[in-house]
Formats: sequence, C-alpha cells, structure tokens
Amino acid sequence: MVVWGIVSREEAHIVRDFSERLGITYPVLLDTDGNVNREYAQEMAFPSAAFPQDWVIGTDGVVVYANNGFELDAMVSAIENELAE
Repeated sequence: MVVWGIVSREEAHIVRDFSERLGITYPVLLDTDGNVNREYAQEMAFPSAAFPQDWVIGTDGVVVYANNGFELDAMVSAIENELAE
C-alpha cells in the first residue's frame, strides 16, 4: 500500500512547513496548477468541507473509495478489501 498527500495550488514552502509541523511522513505531492484537483474534485459534503478529500485507488487503478466527509471505518474497509484481493 502507498499513501500520498496531494496539495493543490499551494506553494512548496508552505506545504513543507505544514507537513513538518504535523509530522507527516508520507510523500506530499504538489498540484501547483490545480489539474489534479479539477479532474478528481468531489462535491462538497457541506459548504466548508472541500478539503481534505480521500481516495482509495484499487490495485487495478480504479477509484474504489472517495469521500470528503472523513468516514474512517468506510475508508479502512475499502483499504482492507483491496489488500485482501
């Protein structure tokens, strides 16, 4: 399993400082022009919930889970299902 963070339209030094402050150890990729965000943006769960958005990509490259309401049990279940295959 691989975990990546993707940050859209933000400067690298801000992302680096934020990641260090939170102790993030997984790679954080920069979507400087917002193309990834435009391609995968989800409908907001509520007006101020645009971020974070969570995706689980299956072993076949297909999105098997997407959510921006943070439902840990559902995300863990999707990950476990993919790892079991």
